[in-house]
Amino acid sequence: SAADQRRADMGLLAKAVRKYGLAVARMEEESNRPPLASTSTPRDTIVEPAASEAAAAPSGSGQGSGGKEAPRRYKKVELPTQEQMMMDDVMNNNCLVKMVLSCVMGGVLGAGMGIFFGAFEPMQPGEEKLGVMQTLRNYGRQSLSKSWSYAKGFAAFGALYSGSECVIEQTRAKHDIYNSAYAGCFTGGVMARSGGKEGMAMGCATMAALSVCMDRFMDIH
Repeated sequence: SAADQRRADMGLLAKAVRKYGLAVARMEEESNRPPLASTSTPRDTIVEPAASEAAAAPSGSGQGSGGKEAPRRYKKVELPTQEQMMMDDVMNNNCLVKMVLSCVMGGVLGAGMGIFFGAFEPMQPGEEKLGVMQTLRNYGRQSLSKSWSYAKGFAAFGALYSGSECVIEQTRAKHDIYNSAYAGCFTGGVMARSGGKEGMAMGCATMAALSVCMDRFMDIH
């Protein structure tokens, strides 16, 4: 009937008015809210923590004041130049350069040790009758002789050990403690060649064990 139709139309109109009123109220509420701070950070921006947050953050934790996570710090990574890469390759991967450097350093160390130990040489019979200057000359000659002997031994040892370790490492293509053991065995055997097979075997075992212990102590590998 016409009355029923009017009631249905009025009901639909009331529902539409209520929906419109709710939508208007929601829009007014959102417009009155304060704007939210942007949390997005550009990719190229380095985030630095505020001084108050950095001071309030306890050491060893990534939490700042109020339980908020402290911003992270990013350090600039500088790539090595071509000259630095070439120098590093020459110094670390060239066996000849390593041999020469070890030989020179071993010679200097041996010379210093020879002078030091030469000063403690006992006096020869009859030297107590000599004068002070002559005694000093004799001690100087003894120290130089011992220094030269120590320098040759340490220079040979440094060159043999460094060169053999470099060759073994490049041959095995591994950087581990076995390189030091093999190099120590080779160096000890060569240095003790005058003692025959038994002396070479003893020198090999002794130097290999010493090399392994030194690597363990210095934590090289």
